[in-house]
Amino acid sequence: MMMQGLVLSAEVSELALYDQMTGQLKPGYSVRMRVLDGDSDEKYECQVSEGLPGLDDLKLLKKQGQPTEALQQAAMALQAQLPAKMTPVTLQVKRIKAKGGFVTLVCSLVAA
Repeated sequence: MMMQGLVLSAEVSELALYDQMTGQLKPGYSVRMRVLDGDSDEKYECQVSEGLPGLDDLKLLKKQGQPTEALQQAAMALQAQLPAKMTPVTLQVKRIKAKGGFVTLVCSLVAA
């Protein structure tokens, strides 16, 4: 499903994740946007999983096992690339996550 909307807020969040084998703390990152749907005037929480060049770089660094400092620098660079408030965006909704009454749309950014 495609959604045309306006960005209300966008951020890169750092998550505390643990390696299941070693128990070591490994940082994780999530790109979240709050979007106003242009068709229904509903507000949605979106997790962007694709469509941002900096996001692909961050995923690659994490996959390569780069140190935490390199991941943090890539996350800060990604934060600077996120669309500004009230920027029109086109999102492709890939799936819907629901937990405890909260709904998050997992999306790909098609255009900003």
